[in-house]
Amino acid sequence: MISYAIIEDDKNTVSMLESIISENFSSLSNLGNASSIKEGIDLIQTTNPDFIFLDVNLEDGKSFEILEKLPNPTFKIIFITSYSKYAIEAFKFSALDFVLKPFTPSEITNAINKVIEQQNHEDYNQKITTFFHNYTSSQKKIVLSNVDSIHLVLIENILYAKSDNSYTTFYITDGREILVSKSLKSFDDKLSPYFFFRIHQKYLINLHQIKKYDKRNDKIVLLNDVSLPVSQGKKRQLLQVLKE
Repeated sequence: MISYAIIEDDKNTVSMLESIISENFSSLSNLGNASSIKEGIDLIQTTNPDFIFLDVNLEDGKSFEILEKLPNPTFKIIFITSYSKYAIEAFKFSALDFVLKPFTPSEITNAINKVIEQQNHEDYNQKITTFFHNYTSSQKKIVLSNVDSIHLVLIENILYAKSDNSYTTFYITDGREILVSKSLKSFDDKLSPYFFFRIHQKYLINLHQIKKYDKRNDKIVLLNDVSLPVSQGKKRQLLQVLKE
């Protein structure tokens, strides 16, 4: 039987979680609830759950303190948070799942199913480490996962990304090429606030890595001297972005 614990200081949220789980997961066992950092640490150390629901903001501080005091956790985490731009960006770049308040039953059941299906714990701990880095540092890292390995890459070190249908290849300043089974659009949404620009249906570039714009041939030349085409539909917008 898979066990879980709830670390949440809002009683209504706790009741909702317990109700959703009892209606959809008869095989899950609740080991207890906690509403503070200290209670949460004691609960985890005493019961050793398989996964926990963890509210980002508890009555006595940020729940991340629990993970700082329990490094290399043996449990998985479903984070629960109210809207916070910085926290949400950190979750997305770190490839960690989170649930926004107010949540729906389907969002909770989907999160639980993902936790149950996760296998590689070493990869998971790397994602947790990356999350802490992204939450506290201005230099963001992104998790790029494929079948063989998980890569933690500073986004400033990405030269560009190339689309191949539902796959994306990232080209890194150190010469690495990392293929991931996600569409370029999903990364465009994450990276565009960090000076990345979609110059073509196939290419997303790091604007900080531009060497020059060859207007005669409509090509961007990057610092590593790679030339990439700029589509006619993106040309005017790109020129405006570069001027700004």
